[in-house]
Amino acid sequence: MKKIILIDLDNTLIDFNECARHSIIDIFNKFQLPYSDNVFYTFITENVKIWKRLENGEITKAELRENRWNIILGKLGIDFDGHIVEELFEKGVAKGAYAVDGAYELLDYLYPKYDLYIVSNGFRFVQESRLKIGNFDKYFKEIFVSEDVGIPKPAIEFFDYCFEKLKSPDKASVILIGDSLTADIKGGYNYGLETIWFNKNNDDIPEDITPTYIVTKLSDNKKIL
Repeated sequence: MKKIILIDLDNTLIDFNECARHSIIDIFNKFQLPYSDNVFYTFITENVKIWKRLENGEITKAELRENRWNIILGKLGIDFDGHIVEELFEKGVAKGAYAVDGAYELLDYLYPKYDLYIVSNGFRFVQESRLKIGNFDKYFKEIFVSEDVGIPKPAIEFFDYCFEKLKSPDKASVILIGDSLTADIKGGYNYGLETIWFNKNNDDIPEDITPTYIVTKLSDNKKIL
């Protein structure tokens, strides 16, 4: 019987892309930098690559912060200090709490039945701010972020840290919900947890990663839990 649910935050409960888009537009307007749809497309494309490198242990979070926006601006051919953009970008994202469709309804359903915990590779100050602004924080007993662990999902060590904080519950009593196959589902599967993949884009299922369940809408979780 499931008692504990570990839930990813970005693009599972909160729409990170929308938060990022608003932050980028504000920054580009502030410094009169040329903004177009290609700016956001380039950000999304390069940001995914950079976070994948973090997940794979190829870079640290400090290196991500140091280089992310210099890489993106370089791809765009914009001569501007990426460190300035990075600092303002994180602060801007921290102010955004655009809920994924069905997020509140799902949490209202789960909250009386399970102990809920956030598991995130994001920056703690950003995640705590958005959870509070969006009034999500009331649903969760604790937030587990890779920044505190020193290593991100999908690493076994990340889940070891979570389970230590949870006082070593039976793995059969825990299930993980997330949108990322490589961070959430792979991480949970490798740790021996049942997983629910939030496949909102109806992506193909790779052969090397097997979610226990797949949903395309957050409301579909009610049929499982």
